[in-house]
Amino acid sequence: MGLFDHLRAPKGKVWISFDKPTFVEGEGVVGKVNVQTQEYIQSLGVRVEARVFENYEEMVWVTLPNNQRIQERQRRQNVLFSRDVQVTGPNDFGSGPTQTFPFSVGIPPCRATRGGATVENSIKAVVQVKGRPDLTGQTQVAFVPPSSMPQPMQGYMPPGYPVPQGYGPPGYNPGYNPNPAYGVPMGPGYGQPVPGYGMPPQGQMPQQQVAQVRCKYCQSLMNQNSANCPNCGAHQ
Repeated sequence: MGLFDHLRAPKGKVWISFDKPTFVEGEGVVGKVNVQTQEYIQSLGVRVEARVFENYEEMVWVTLPNNQRIQERQRRQNVLFSRDVQVTGPNDFGSGPTQTFPFSVGIPPCRATRGGATVENSIKAVVQVKGRPDLTGQTQVAFVPPSSMPQPMQGYMPPGYPVPQGYGPPGYNPGYNPNPAYGVPMGPGYGQPVPGYGMPPQGQMPQQQVAQVRCKYCQSLMNQNSANCPNCGAHQ
């Protein structure tokens, strides 16, 4: 190693990938640290640093080169939360495929303490390199309040949800007991034709045909039961 090699940053990169794009406030942040190097690196360990920053601006007095004092707006940052989690111990990295290390870290919900300030949730992955600058990669974490998460619809059962006893057709689920009266006549006469069903309504009954005979005298057609001929009036 040369005289100034201990000041040279390692050739490689480290980044964080989360298991999902957003997390609910209060739940653990789960993801992976990904390490890829282009040279041999002797690492003392890999860790993640969880931080919650409060970013704001304030007016401060500054002195100019001519000793004049003026006010100007400057950016400030407070640390509201800090936690380091060791992901892995000493390890050697060399040129090759990306190595991944799973991690989980808790970040509590934090609120700004100043008006107009913003809160930033950050996680930085650190590969501690022996005798040289660390290899780092930083990203932000997105949180949503629990009330903004979609709620399941009332009565909705997702696929694979256990089916209550007695639900479904026979044989589908033990304990199913169909309605005892299902498919059985509901009362005496059920399924029998109603009296008069299919008969023509009153007043529309077809007239019965009466045999016709000829009058003994004028030979006109007349009903067999008639006592007198409707044509000549002769008694039959």
